[in-house]
Formats: sequence, structure tokens, C-alpha cells
Amino acid sequence: MHESIRLLNAALDLARQEADALAAEDEELLESLCAEREDLMAKAWERRDGCNAKELEAKLREVQAFQQRLTQKALDQAETLREALKDSRKQGKGLSGYHKASSDPVGAVYLRRRS
Repeated sequence: MHESIRLLNAALDLARQEADALAAEDEELLESLCAEREDLMAKAWERRDGCNAKELEAKLREVQAFQQRLTQKALDQAETLREALKDSRKQGKGLSGYHKASSDPVGAVYLRRRS
């Protein structure tokens, strides 16, 4: 097996580990794996001379497809986090309104009567 293909296979293995780290929300591991994979990809490209062009293209397309799935997972997680932050802000506004009403003498009397 050509060294470039071997390096791309190693990069794919790292990408799979990145997917696991992303799912586990392990940002430090994710960052480390990403940097290592970037290095492997650069080395694979530098050492592509003498590699079968069709085999190299097929492996690069495989890496590209996995990268697209990884990117989509990251975007989905970011959107989920964004929605959670919006909900948290809404709750915070509601609680601050409750606090304001309970600290206001007129509001506090109203709240005590309702209890």
C-alpha cells in the first residue's frame, strides 16, 4: 500500500475518533485529534507522487465525505446549544420578573395573597 493511502487511512481513523469526541463533547481531545489529522492529511498530499491516481482520488473522496458528516454533526450540536441558550435566557427573564415582583411591595402583597 502506498504511503499516501496509508496516511489517509490513518486520517480517517482519527476522523472517526473526532466524531466520538464530538459526541462526548470533549473539546480538548477534539482539538488535538483535529490538529493531528490535519498534519496527516498534509503529509499524505506531500507524498502522493507514485500513488495510483484513481486509488488516491477514491480515498480523498472518502475523507471528504466523512469530513462533511463530521461538519454536519458539529453544526447540529451548535444549533442544539444555541436553542438551549435561548431557552435559558427566556427562563432567566421570567425569573427576574418574578424576583422584581416579589421585591416590589405591591407585587409581594399580590404574590402572598395568591399563595
